[in-house]
Amino acid sequence: MERGSSYPNAADTSAAAVPEETTLSIVQQRFKADETVHLIFEAYQIKGREHFEGLLTLVSSSSGGTYAIISFSLLRTPLTGSNDLKINKVFPINTSFKLTTDNKGSKTEQQFELCTDDDRPSQYCYHPIRTELGSDEFNEFCAEIDSCKRTMWDGGSPSEAVLNFRWLDDYREIGEVKQELKKRESEYIVYKDIVIYCATWNVNNRPCWDNKNTLRPWLACGEKAPDIYAIGLQELETTAKAMLNGNQMQMYATQWVRKILENLHNGVEYEELQSVRLYGIMLIIIVRKQLRQHIVRCRVNSVARGVFKTLGNKGGVAVSFQLNEANICFVNSHLAAHMGNVAERNDDYKAIDMSMRFEENGLQLRTINDHDHIFWLGDLNYRIQEPIGQQRPGPMSDAQTFELMLQFDQLRMEMSYDRCFKGYTEGEIKFAPTYKYDVGTDTYDTGEKQRAPAYCDRVLWKGKRIEQLEYNGVMEIRESDHKPVYAIFRVKIKTRDDYKYKMVLSEVLKAVDKRENDSQPQIITDRPIIEFGLVRFNEPVIRDFNVYNDCSQQVDFKFKVKDLPNDICEKWLHVDPRSDSLMIDSARSIRVRMLADANSVTGLLKKICSTSDRCDFDILILHVRSGRDIFITVTGEYQPSCFGLSMETMCRTERPIGEYTLTEIKELMLDVTPMYRVPMPREYFLLIDYLHKQSGQLKGIFQSYDRCQPLSSQFNAVRDWLDTWSDDKFPGTPQTAAEALLLLLDLPEQALLEPFVDDLLATRSKADAERYIDLLSEPKRNVFKHLCLFLCEGIERGDYDANNIATIFGRVLLRSSKCNVTIDYHSRCSEFMQRFIRIENPDTVVGGNGLSSASLQT
Repeated sequence: MERGSSYPNAADTSAAAVPEETTLSIVQQRFKADETVHLIFEAYQIKGREHFEGLLTLVSSSSGGTYAIISFSLLRTPLTGSNDLKINKVFPINTSFKLTTDNKGSKTEQQFELCTDDDRPSQYCYHPIRTELGSDEFNEFCAEIDSCKRTMWDGGSPSEAVLNFRWLDDYREIGEVKQELKKRESEYIVYKDIVIYCATWNVNNRPCWDNKNTLRPWLACGEKAPDIYAIGLQELETTAKAMLNGNQMQMYATQWVRKILENLHNGVEYEELQSVRLYGIMLIIIVRKQLRQHIVRCRVNSVARGVFKTLGNKGGVAVSFQLNEANICFVNSHLAAHMGNVAERNDDYKAIDMSMRFEENGLQLRTINDHDHIFWLGDLNYRIQEPIGQQRPGPMSDAQTFELMLQFDQLRMEMSYDRCFKGYTEGEIKFAPTYKYDVGTDTYDTGEKQRAPAYCDRVLWKGKRIEQLEYNGVMEIRESDHKPVYAIFRVKIKTRDDYKYKMVLSEVLKAVDKRENDSQPQIITDRPIIEFGLVRFNEPVIRDFNVYNDCSQQVDFKFKVKDLPNDICEKWLHVDPRSDSLMIDSARSIRVRMLADANSVTGLLKKICSTSDRCDFDILILHVRSGRDIFITVTGEYQPSCFGLSMETMCRTERPIGEYTLTEIKELMLDVTPMYRVPMPREYFLLIDYLHKQSGQLKGIFQSYDRCQPLSSQFNAVRDWLDTWSDDKFPGTPQTAAEALLLLLDLPEQALLEPFVDDLLATRSKADAERYIDLLSEPKRNVFKHLCLFLCEGIERGDYDANNIATIFGRVLLRSSKCNVTIDYHSRCSEFMQRFIRIENPDTVVGGNGLSSASLQT
């Protein structure tokens, strides 16, 4: 068992020496600054044939003023840091806490049980170790717990104790991440000022909402407009008839809310957050509109008291909510009346305080005291009980007179004896008693009973970081026999700094992940994001990254196959190696190659169009056998090129494609309107025009075509020439131009003659086919006709063979995933093309004219 200083005595060491951490100091790191570890008791648990070492720690909270035992299991021994500790169980030392021993035999005499809150007992065993003084450590452990009980209950009966164990919620089955975040709250929590206006008025069954007088002297006090209003009304309408008429009561409540909203501070937009009513008692919460989005978990409840408890002519209503990270509660109560009923008023308070619960997820969980900031207002009905024979002070017009009266204030006296409102604070009263007045006057009761003046209407608060700015009564409002009261507070609200929170959360997640994975195979990577920068069509880019094995065993890894495209990565990526093994303390370099080529650019463009924001190239999943997966993002920026774009997209451009951003090209690709700037793509025309001028040098340029074959060495220069609409000399050969032409036709996701490929293949004559050709979009139709004109003229000159041309271009223009599985697909494609490129006579050629560069001008 360890107790006392967190560090060993370092008197004999040098001043520069760092003190060695003890078990106590390591355990203390798992708790918050206001929580103290008093001692640690070593205990183990037996499960089956195994035993598991652990620690029982006795901890107290200065904010809660309570003690608890928290059970830890050890993830490794000896302890090297707080990450080696895992919380198993929490035992608050409350009225139901029990520590029992079992002395049935030598086998179990070192066994004991802990239980609390009707949970099943947890069994522990201990090693019988003697202290230096000869006593048994277990007996000392039990004695320390008894001492804690005496401290908490201060010699009183445990059944009368009101113990605050809220601080333990941070350690009960909430997960390691939340525990660590709670412990480090001071690093990301800030406190923001808000102004809260609390007001109370017993309206004496008067429909004051219906009068022409303003309520602004009451509700618009203070220099600064409040952020939150909490307005409590009593005796809203307490006649028997009204209390039995729900519709009438609701009408009164609605009118009061309307009247109050009309009389708040000017220049601020307010809205009703919540209202709650118990017959004559009503609480209205109003907030600034911009504050509403920060309020959650708003709940209401009521507790009926008085003669008619089912109707609630007395009692309390409350509203609970969370603002940022702070829980706030407002209570409006109307307690028992008459001078002599002090005990009844105390009982009413206690009943409201103990019975008020706020539902959370279908359970009655939060109490009034389970809040950071509590404001209790209302007609509390405590009177000025002057001693018999005491002469009442004269005119009540100054603070000295008020203070003389307040010496006999029942509420102050009862609070001093802890009979009510324990822990609450009330500001200094410098205003006249608020009850009882002749209605319509500032004159105290002149009726038959001549009731003594009293401070019935009060505002109290409980919690930290609350500063009262004003507390006053409003004498100029005379519609009731009570005067309205208000109090203004500046409250520092616990608020999460999102930037700091993300930083702490990132560190906590890393620490928890490390703790959870210490016993698992794992590797680390030096580059979770692989950035390729600018990627261009047909230009490979290579990036390498390293993986390391820093655990104490061999690790096997492989990249996980994804459902689509049923491979470890997209077509435009290649990863090497795809799997490997890492010995202890070893590393491996992995190469990722990016190539948007003829086989993959269509898929890349499709993915770009289907992604709403920036499109990453891929996410690789590095799977560690028996360990956790590592996700590696592959990203970069694709430089748009004409290759892979549809004819329609290219006809919508107004400048070279190389000058467009990817976002701009994406917008053009998604455009489905039949609006085009040119009738045919300029890039297509540039290639046809060049080839047309090479008459006599075109033999053999269309001998074969296979998109899977590597492109020629001059291709990228041709790509740049097309993407910039260059005026320079064509940078390639006729063979390169032919290669580029076929790619322009073959790479778009949809074939040139779609959506009529099936229909065209089913035709038996050129005339039938032309009817479908005319239905194509303008760019596709023009490209097809000019292509046929160009090919027909080349065949006529003898530059290439008609059958070969029909076969190659038929497959490209009529490519179809459905048709190409049929036996006669290729022959039907060739037959179709033959109709449009066969030489019959000049008048039958599509377009009716010979080919010239002028005829192709767009």
